[in-house]
Amino acid sequence: MKKRLFLALPITPGLKPKIASLEKEIEKKFPIKPNWIPLDNLHLTILFLGWEEDENIVKILKILDDYPFGYNHLKKVISAKIKKVDYGPPGRQRMIWLYLERNEVLSEIFSLCEKILVENQIPFLREEREYLPHINLVRLKIKKNVKLPTIKKELNWSVNFNKIVLFQSILKKPFAEYVPLKEINLIPAANSSTPWT
Repeated sequence: MKKRLFLALPITPGLKPKIASLEKEIEKKFPIKPNWIPLDNLHLTILFLGWEEDENIVKILKILDDYPFGYNHLKKVISAKIKKVDYGPPGRQRMIWLYLERNEVLSEIFSLCEKILVENQIPFLREEREYLPHINLVRLKIKKNVKLPTIKKELNWSVNFNKIVLFQSILKKPFAEYVPLKEINLIPAANSSTPWT
């Protein structure tokens, strides 16, 4: 039986109040209330795999057992910056995204996962565009003749991601259900006193 899979970094609890406050601020500008994705569902996608057969899922889980694939620096908690909120994808108004600064570690994880899946002959949906890290807050369903407000805002939020998760996405309405199939806990830096944000 096929399952719809993606590899992601879930947001940590400290970020949720900030996002909730930002959503309320944006909501005041909208003609209708956006149907925000639940905070517990928010994540930064590393790689969307698409529909996978059971035999491939077994292989993927085994591959993730070997994470970080020999690159010890990838064991660590991933620090990143959320630089702005705006519509997404760039140049379109289909969603509202938190845009992250491009990050060498995120790009490296993305590239390594793609490379290892190819080497193991596991089919997946290849991203044609360059990896653009973002967190989707809402998928907009607005009539074409409705003019959307300007929402772009610079943020400069620091964020730490403390685990990588392989999720199964079960398509439901109004929101998909995300079932974790494999969690990889990342290690805080020895001298770090930064709270999860």
